[in-house]
Amino acid sequence: MTLAESVDFLNQNAGALSTVFAGIVMFATVVYAVLTASLVKETRQMREVQTEPRIEITACPSPEFVSIITLRVRNIGLGPAYDVCFKLRGEAETEGENELIQDFSKSQFLERGLRYLGPGQELRSRYTQMTQNYEGKIKARLVVDASYRSTAGKSYSHAIPIYFEEFEGYGTVGTPPLHAIAKAMEKMEKNLDQLATGYRRLRVDTYSQMDRSKEAEVWEQYRQEASTRSSTRDS
Repeated sequence: MTLAESVDFLNQNAGALSTVFAGIVMFATVVYAVLTASLVKETRQMREVQTEPRIEITACPSPEFVSIITLRVRNIGLGPAYDVCFKLRGEAETEGENELIQDFSKSQFLERGLRYLGPGQELRSRYTQMTQNYEGKIKARLVVDASYRSTAGKSYSHAIPIYFEEFEGYGTVGTPPLHAIAKAMEKMEKNLDQLATGYRRLRVDTYSQMDRSKEAEVWEQYRQEASTRSSTRDS
């Protein structure tokens, strides 16, 4: 096709080509608008995450005595939680579940709630002794209903299950490092206190000037005897 024919074709189909180009521009505009809306939504979600609280509730055995278990409440979100309320209930309302609820509820913050729980802040409840009614407690399934609100006033509500059968057969070996360090520091403090008060004395071997003089005399005597023996052999 020559240049003249191409120009003539464009002139004859100018309306159709304008419509096609307009459609392409419209499609690109729609895609751009959709992408912009998606970006705005993601930005809003990121901003909410940076100010959103998130409460986690777990059952934690004691490092020293695994039969002692407490509930740990922790805010793992990046924002503070306000007006925090807790409600403990058992799935089957068995005797073991009721005993656990009674033990944990002796902590006032679980019974009355919290006005404020900062980011990273955690609290521990009163303990329960698993050796008492072990069969009933190890099969217990508790649910903690937690409700709170964020700084922006958004309300949150979660039902957090806690199954104690997961701790069946749980145990530890050796002394926890922090506990061992604490005992060693306590023993060191006791020894230093006894030295400072004179209850004990340091066992120190002293080396006085008299000892140095005596050692010098012995060495001089040995040197003279050696010299005498050497002279005798030469003669």
